[in-house]
Amino acid sequence: MRKTLNRREFLKRGTVLGMGAAALGALTGCNAASSSEAAASSVAGIYTPGTYTAAAKGMNGDVTATVTFDETRITEVVLDVSGETESIGQAAKDKLIEQIMTAQTSQIDGVTGATVTSKAVQNAVADCISQASGGAITPAQQDTSEASGADWLGQEPEIAESEITETRECEVLVVGAGSSGSFAAASAVEMGAKTILIEKFGHDMASGIRDTLAGCGSREQKADGDDVDKAEAVQYLCDWSHSYTKRSLAKLWAEKSGETMDWFADRLEEGGLSFRHEIDDASLPSNYKVLDVGHSTQYGEEYYDQLTMDIVLEYAQGLGLEVQYEITMVKLEKDGDRVCGLIAKDANGSYIRYKASKGVILACGGYSGNEEMMMALQPHSVEQTCINYSKPGSKGDGIKACLWAGAIMDTTHTSMIFDRGAVKPDEHGEYGKASNGQLFWMGSQPFLKVNLKGERFMNEYQPYDMILHSAASQPYHTYCTVWDSNYVEDCKTFETHGCSRLYEHKNGTAPVFTMDMVIGMNAELEENGYIVKADTIEELAEKLNLPADAFKATVERYNELAAKGVDEDFGKEGYRMSALAAAPFYGVRQSGGYLICTMDGIQIDENMHALNTEYEPIAGLYVIGDMSGNYFSQSYPCLLAGAAAGRSATFGRLAGQNAAQGI
Repeated sequence: MRKTLNRREFLKRGTVLGMGAAALGALTGCNAASSSEAAASSVAGIYTPGTYTAAAKGMNGDVTATVTFDETRITEVVLDVSGETESIGQAAKDKLIEQIMTAQTSQIDGVTGATVTSKAVQNAVADCISQASGGAITPAQQDTSEASGADWLGQEPEIAESEITETRECEVLVVGAGSSGSFAAASAVEMGAKTILIEKFGHDMASGIRDTLAGCGSREQKADGDDVDKAEAVQYLCDWSHSYTKRSLAKLWAEKSGETMDWFADRLEEGGLSFRHEIDDASLPSNYKVLDVGHSTQYGEEYYDQLTMDIVLEYAQGLGLEVQYEITMVKLEKDGDRVCGLIAKDANGSYIRYKASKGVILACGGYSGNEEMMMALQPHSVEQTCINYSKPGSKGDGIKACLWAGAIMDTTHTSMIFDRGAVKPDEHGEYGKASNGQLFWMGSQPFLKVNLKGERFMNEYQPYDMILHSAASQPYHTYCTVWDSNYVEDCKTFETHGCSRLYEHKNGTAPVFTMDMVIGMNAELEENGYIVKADTIEELAEKLNLPADAFKATVERYNELAAKGVDEDFGKEGYRMSALAAAPFYGVRQSGGYLICTMDGIQIDENMHALNTEYEPIAGLYVIGDMSGNYFSQSYPCLLAGAAAGRSATFGRLAGQNAAQGI
């Protein structure tokens, strides 16, 4: 039976107190990698036997871990999560204990849907490990060489034949039930192929399908009279990546995404949901071109993470798809140069061989949850992260498996990070490290932003990650966003795009988050000491720890420009200039954003095959979703709403069709 939540409550719980980047146990640049923790635990006498207790902040209060050690290992874990939401955090307790005992480390995958509780447990257990080891294993003392992640690839595991307990056979094997894998599995079985989908986690932890997908030429777009020019969309993608995008892949998405959107709309309609095109007002002047490619699921009152995934997979299961949960890929297997299957491990730790006569499709996600890979490949993204909202499976497993099998990876590395991270007024970022804060969804609204000197330093209406790029050269890469009591109407006037939009789109399509939801989120951030409120500009400066005279002068100049309707200093559009005039005034410090996923991966051809070191396709191996490459670089094109998920869905559908046909 499906567990459902009111969507408003789900979004509120899942975002207001999002996990901090430091809580990831990975991205601060000074915390313990799971490999070092686990390795240290194998050293004789590393622990002082006994029972240790520690607490960390969860969703609704403190989460307490009581961990018992002998000289070499963790022998018992007791968690007190009684203050967490019963159907989410409390329900995850047994799974979290199991993961810790199995891994013998605090750096576990966690439970999807219980992200905040999972990270609180990680922090508390890490504290206990530090106590038991006398500080020998502690996030604050991780060796620099390990933090650099120089050896993130490691060696391909060797599995003896005697360890393989079972063989399962199919024609097409799909790994991962996210936005790309679900589409791939459904399309393969539609083509008549005997298809198995394996998912690393249980059903309630699976990634599911993203809310917004980008497409060109859908029925919805044509009906709205707003069909985006495909050639323009292709050029847009290539320009945004500084031409690192393989044009043939961008063109393939433009040509095939419309029919993918239509197929998904049909499935959602069968499940009682609608899938709407997003149209924004193109008549207003803007410094950035927006293409209306976004299509978003229109949820009713009931919502849960895997709702749309279930609709797609239940349809596919009706056609013969077999879905197997809690199966973790370990390594690919090859017959000569062809990938013919893989070895996986089930929930009991038993090895299973999967034979796939037509092909293996990997949709395992990126590596934004892998500390070693992030520090090695994207230290700049680490510094720009405040909250890590990665799916728990984003460990780079699929990328590693492909590299071990002879594939190649992109040489430019980038992440999807949105400017929606908040830190407390007495906190700031540090060089080379992530911050540790909470999700501030209103962060992408173009209110006045000032550095810690109280000075304006940028045009506040830029694509999400470019705001963070602008802040990177400011003191401690930290800035303050400030607004007045007219902010609700201001947000409507700003006419932002994509997931930052807080009001209905021009054609009535609902936004991802509504203004009412954000008002509730802001209230909790204020209650928890992130957003500050003041009756005067001087008081606001004091509460944000800004120099009052400089900040007051900045506000006066900004108000002067807002009255003129012309931004003479930084060129922001006049209708996006909102004066700070009506008390009370509000402000928040921001240092980094929220990390969603990585966007580089295994290089592929137009049939979704992984490429080898000779740039030739690896037969039998298809790669899709966030772990695939040749598409994004430098920055995420957020003004093409749903660009990443739309690519994942479209290429997932194509990969399933290609594998089923032996292409």
